[in-house]
Amino acid sequence: MTTPQAGRTEATGAKFSLQSMQHARTLSQRAVRQIASGMRPGITHAQAHDLAMATLHKLEMERNWHPIVIRFGQDTLKTFREQSDPTSVLGAQDIYFIDIGPVWEGHEGDAGDTFVTGNDPQMHACAEAARTLWHDVAARWRADRLSGEALYAYAAERAEAMGWRLNLDIKGHRVCDFPHAIYQAGRLGDFGLCPGTGIWILEIQIAHPTRPFGAFYEDLLMADDEAHAPATNAPATQAATEQLFSYGTLQLQSVQVATFGRRLDGRLDSLPGYRLEQLEIKDPAVVATSGKTHHPIVAPSGNTADRVDGAVFAVTPAELAHADAYEVDDYRRERVTLASGLQAWAYVDARSHPGR
Repeated sequence: MTTPQAGRTEATGAKFSLQSMQHARTLSQRAVRQIASGMRPGITHAQAHDLAMATLHKLEMERNWHPIVIRFGQDTLKTFREQSDPTSVLGAQDIYFIDIGPVWEGHEGDAGDTFVTGNDPQMHACAEAARTLWHDVAARWRADRLSGEALYAYAAERAEAMGWRLNLDIKGHRVCDFPHAIYQAGRLGDFGLCPGTGIWILEIQIAHPTRPFGAFYEDLLMADDEAHAPATNAPATQAATEQLFSYGTLQLQSVQVATFGRRLDGRLDSLPGYRLEQLEIKDPAVVATSGKTHHPIVAPSGNTADRVDGAVFAVTPAELAHADAYEVDDYRRERVTLASGLQAWAYVDARSHPGR
């Protein structure tokens, strides 16, 4: 979708790779999900920020290209450059969003999503509306090749029709191989041409029409939306026919390369009916590969409301055997059904009863 007239506005660096942008997108969204899984009522703004930083470091982020932004309650109405209330605490019936800008392999990720504690139906509706509106606008971009200006005009029209107010002070921006800021590209909503694929972030921030809260969702505009497709860089000698769910160290790029000889591209998913614990690893080779003395381990909880977040990867039968060799004897590979309905392999506590 890129046009020659875009010029410097859509310029990228010499190291730019669309595949790396897709990878940064996947990791950034995975990080948002993992941060959200650690959020609990009573957490302070500072504690939430520390949780986000710890999560990003665990996923081997290189750096942040923009500050972590986490908003609770009425702060969800604030724009990016406004300061959150440092004394705010997440309530039991509350709404919050997470916005991160990490760099992975020299490419800028940017992901944001909104979550709800408790059962306030209007808060849940607001969070879902931000996602729905984002996908509606992105689909219009793919179908009709609208300009950035036209996309945000359409977004405002759709938001009003859905019963929400769109914040037009938030209009999207460029990303690429770090740093995109050198191109001074301006905002997506002010761009008069059709945005190119893989280099623009579409941001949607909406407000409740009467109550003091809103919701935020952002993602990378991709023409074919391949970022969450199964891995395509599997060895040519075998097809990646096996689905492997990881909630732990197999999500780390360094472990993937050491175990499989390549980086995996996964899809976010979760495992219902299981609880997460920590296992001390005594095998020095495994500790050397992961850099961690304790690994997460899951076991059936008997409670369908419990779930463990992670990612599912398409691997070859030979790579599955490599994963078996990596995991210590405390784990047993078992066929599970993920929240998406997908059947996959997962490594569970070997002491748990099979199939339970």
